[in-house]
Amino acid sequence: MNFPDERAREARIVVVDDDPATLRVLASVLKSLGKVYLTTRSDEAVSLACRVDPDLVLLDVEMPDADGFAVLKELRTHAQLAHTLVLFVTSHGGPDIETRALSAGAIDFIQKPVHADIVRARVRNYLALKQQGDQLRRWSMIDGLTGLANRRAFDAELDHEWARAAKSGEPLALVLCDIDYFKRFNDVYGHPTGDACLQSVAAVLRGGATSPRAVAARYGGEEFALLLPGIAAADATQVAEALCAAVSALDVSHAGSEVAPNVTLSLGVATKTPGPGERPGVLVRAADAALYQAKEQGRNRVALARS
Repeated sequence: MNFPDERAREARIVVVDDDPATLRVLASVLKSLGKVYLTTRSDEAVSLACRVDPDLVLLDVEMPDADGFAVLKELRTHAQLAHTLVLFVTSHGGPDIETRALSAGAIDFIQKPVHADIVRARVRNYLALKQQGDQLRRWSMIDGLTGLANRRAFDAELDHEWARAAKSGEPLALVLCDIDYFKRFNDVYGHPTGDACLQSVAAVLRGGATSPRAVAARYGGEEFALLLPGIAAADATQVAEALCAAVSALDVSHAGSEVAPNVTLSLGVATKTPGPGERPGVLVRAADAALYQAKEQGRNRVALARS
């Protein structure tokens, strides 16, 4: 799970209007603000939005196959479109239509016939608002010290990948790891050095999240998690062993450790293909039990959960 800087991405705008002339005008007005996608059919609007993941949708209120309110309601049923801004475009004015549009979840509405300068200014402002909101959401999902996904982001991704695995029949692997004797490390070297240690270990975990859907997260204090969708037990164990070796190779001195003169990890690995009615907690508990086993066996090692 990566956290790219979305500010570098070109804005994407979907325009839905059954009038080709209005589409042409809006496409011309908006082309300087981002990539514009057009459709005259409300029944294509949702599939188009799901495909391009727009920052903003301009949606005609009155169309022959379905009105804009119905389209907006369907848009909101898709998680990826939950925060997409929608501007209604309508030839009707007055408090009733304004109230209904805003109550339905639209951010605003534009009056027909459209005025180029007004449309451009409003869309520019709302794109800036969307960018700021996206940035705040990213910050809320990132651990401030390590830059990894935080616990909230990890839990959300675990639920998402569990549901995906339940449908596809693919395995889902989880690696839980703990820095050995980290409290003693803080006691000996101080919390600033402890923070630097956490950042170094986090960089190793980030390097282990090589697949596009992998999630490296700070699970708590000195605990980390690596979620590996579609990875079988043997491969997940190899990843964990590589992480264990890579952290040891950092050669960060740890005078308080009982297992090595340097910082080390204990890791527990579990892999599960979700069964009917099973919840993702079963995977977490299995990985946690394997982590406990690794510690009981002497730390600085990987343990695989029993099937």
